[in-house]
Amino acid sequence: MNPIVAQVLTIAGVLLGSAATFLFTSTVERARWRRTQSARWDEQRLLAYSEYAHAVKRMVRLCRRIAETRKLLSTGQPVDLDTAFTDLAEAETDRAARWETVLLLGDPTTISAARAWSEQVWQLEHILRQEHPDPSAFTDAYRNAMRLRNDFYAHARGDLDITSGPLPELTWNSLHPKPPLPDRSTTP
Repeated sequence: MNPIVAQVLTIAGVLLGSAATFLFTSTVERARWRRTQSARWDEQRLLAYSEYAHAVKRMVRLCRRIAETRKLLSTGQPVDLDTAFTDLAEAETDRAARWETVLLLGDPTTISAARAWSEQVWQLEHILRQEHPDPSAFTDAYRNAMRLRNDFYAHARGDLDITSGPLPELTWNSLHPKPPLPDRSTTP
């Protein structure tokens, strides 16, 4: 074989091997980068969803306390209504700020579920601000808010690829006081 042809074939082999190595390495690095970015955004979505849920749940809790004070529910302790409505307005401001992150990072079905839950909580507040709120309207709206909460969590879990199975149905059927806990101070 001609020495020049042998050298050309050797150089071609080296170039081909280098190109194959470059392509393989680039593909592996690109896949690694995508996995890292995906995990990063999953963490951010988890934080966004959990902070948003906490903010909306705070509003629900305040609505419930106001409803207890207005005798729409027979549980809990009365609160000062002016303070509670002020706290509710502050909680709405917090919810609105967290909403922006959900809009930025969330998938469309989770965003829709989050919006539906918030709108139902606004309905609770609307009922509570009426001069003579209807107890059954509040109870129905409260139960619907809890159903929409479940929907939000189901969509958020799906977006985060949580595969441990569906959540058990979270219900708040009883809007009446829980029985008191047993007194453990007399137990030996």
